[in-house]
Amino acid sequence: MKKILYILFIISIGLSASAEDLQSIPYKNLDEEAKLKVSDDIWTTKVTRKDTDYFIKFISDGSGSYSEFYNSDGSFAFNTGCQYEFIYKGSLIGYSNPDLKFYDFTLTNGELVRRELTFEEIQALFPDYKIIKISEFSPNTNSLKIKKDKHNFKIILLNDTDRNFYHYSFTSGNARFKTYPLTGFIDIKKKGMIQFSHFGENTANFPWYILLVR
Repeated sequence: MKKILYILFIISIGLSASAEDLQSIPYKNLDEEAKLKVSDDIWTTKVTRKDTDYFIKFISDGSGSYSEFYNSDGSFAFNTGCQYEFIYKGSLIGYSNPDLKFYDFTLTNGELVRRELTFEEIQALFPDYKIIKISEFSPNTNSLKIKKDKHNFKIILLNDTDRNFYHYSFTSGNARFKTYPLTGFIDIKKKGMIQFSHFGENTANFPWYILLVR
């Protein structure tokens, strides 16, 4: 009941982003049923009718909505464990909402290999965003003071801990912002206190994280 009341309160104040407010990022998510193939470690969506060896993307059942890829013959190929994938310079990049992490995928002897992207690689992909690591928040208050020095203040929360952030989201009582399909991304429009939490909880298993935007 507490969770339901909290959700209704957040909706009523109207400060979280609505569906039509969702921002796009510079790289388009591979659509469901998109086809892609890989050759010499180069991924591409340029699949022709003559191609017989390719993968098709589907979304798993359940609330996780993980991406699953099947071979052209309908057999299961691999699961990225991500909700968002795009191709960048021939690399298949995925983003996991529960992990708040980016991964690079390669195929080795038919097996999918996942490598976590570094801070520098992510910053190169998103030069207009400020990256904030979870470890930067105060261990005592789980808060972090930041200065908003631009009209649109785009931030990426990057998880460099062993925590999972399933069902986490941004809320606020005085700040204004827009969110993205990627959980850790936020575009701050007005200064204030922004809470990143699991349905407003602040427990040992689900601690909240507070951005104090000045």
